[in-house]
Amino acid sequence: MKFALINGERKEAEPSLKGVCIGCGGPTLARCGEVRVNHWAHQGQRRCDSWWENETDWHRAWKNQFPSDWQEIVQTAENGERHIADVKTKDDWVLEFQHSYINPQERRSREDFYKKLIWIVDGNRRIKDKKRFFEILGDGGYQRDFPNLKSTFPEGALFRDWINSTAYVFFDFGEEDLWCLLPKSNEYYAFVLPITRRQFIEFHVGESMPSENRFEIFFKNYDLKPSEPAKVPPLVPATDAGNIHPNSILRLMNNRRRFRL
Repeated sequence: MKFALINGERKEAEPSLKGVCIGCGGPTLARCGEVRVNHWAHQGQRRCDSWWENETDWHRAWKNQFPSDWQEIVQTAENGERHIADVKTKDDWVLEFQHSYINPQERRSREDFYKKLIWIVDGNRRIKDKKRFFEILGDGGYQRDFPNLKSTFPEGALFRDWINSTAYVFFDFGEEDLWCLLPKSNEYYAFVLPITRRQFIEFHVGESMPSENRFEIFFKNYDLKPSEPAKVPPLVPATDAGNIHPNSILRLMNNRRRFRL
């Protein structure tokens, strides 16, 4: 954790300090060293939020793009379930910065809990993900009415992990552009849109009218419904194969491969 309470005030970790967890009220100790970023840890092995993961420099750099009073905000559901959001904006968007692998069940649980959730995913965690992502993107097509929007078949590990998310997912490859996987994507079509890192931050931090949400206004144009997937020709029963030319069988098999993940 970046923050703990000392005499009721949120404080960052400094050597020898002791504090209180903002989530559960339990005692915390400041951990300050050269290997990991300065952080607060519960005394003993206790962890009050099962969704919390150890922070990396990547996590901390993203958090620091937003006001400190937006960071590490405790959210409580009607049933009493509590979790600490990485960032919660003035427009009630929760930003979760995800470096490690997250299993589908937990991902769905977080999306149900936070409602207005945006994922920012570290696209450099696995060595091959970035290269594979742009190879797949290169095979995709453009939308005539939206030249910046690309549609492609959702192949590769990143798409496999995130294609069924109901939230906005942004892949961060350490470059100026973030790549947004739109929530309307499905197992047949992935809709991907680049926006700059600066633009993403300005959507949330920039000044706007009280009733205006820049993020929602921008993405409203891209709230697309994917086309119905093309129907895959059925496999020919083995008993009929002897009556069909071999080239016809190869064409059928290639068509089916096109729609595999």
